[in-house]
Amino acid sequence: MLDIIELDPQVLLLAALACFTGAYVQTAIGFGMAIIAAPLMFYLDPALVPGPLSFVILMMCLINGWRFRKGLELNLLAPALLARVPGSLVGVWLLGVMSQSWLAILIAFTIMLGVLVRLCNLALPTNTATLSLGGFLSGVMGTSTTIGGPPMVLVLHGADMHRIRANLAGFFLVSSLMSVIALIGGGYFGQAQLLQAAPLVPAALLGNWLAVQTLHLVSRPVMHYGSLLLCTLAVIGMLINTLS
Repeated sequence: MLDIIELDPQVLLLAALACFTGAYVQTAIGFGMAIIAAPLMFYLDPALVPGPLSFVILMMCLINGWRFRKGLELNLLAPALLARVPGSLVGVWLLGVMSQSWLAILIAFTIMLGVLVRLCNLALPTNTATLSLGGFLSGVMGTSTTIGGPPMVLVLHGADMHRIRANLAGFFLVSSLMSVIALIGGGYFGQAQLLQAAPLVPAALLGNWLAVQTLHLVSRPVMHYGSLLLCTLAVIGMLINTLS
């Protein structure tokens, strides 16, 4: 893994911009941080995913978790959080057996799953079985690629926007902490990754703050379809770079 002093300043600036944009979108619609930031950061330097990005996401989730704490439903999320534990362990295992090319393909698949969820307006019944499955898949995807949102968005998609945002904020807070702990245990997060993440955290927090201040000025359809277009273009670029 590269140390922070070895990262090109331009790479660092672009990675910070990716974190800023992802944080803005996630605060606005409830998820999207990793979907936007992961492929761009993987393209810039594979060492930035999943370790450094997972830490950045954790810091942002602390803010959102506190902001939406009053709407959090712990009883609802319990099955998903319990199932995420074995999912996180499977995610760490995948990091040990997959090449960077296959990891890129997995990231692309999880991103396009999220795009499909938003485009098709898919919704599953919210019950113990679907929450458990969503939590497990979120653990696998979130730990191995940092993109754990799509399965839980699919499960909670039928609820009203406030309920989705609050419960996703709570779920992502606990689940991102699980992912970082799992990465530490698997040897994929240490001092080098922490140093890489440190300059990216302020960019994410700035994006989060700006979203709160300006959300009323942004058209929901523009944010919705704009983020989906950005995700799709990021996936295409990443796959071309990886498979060429």
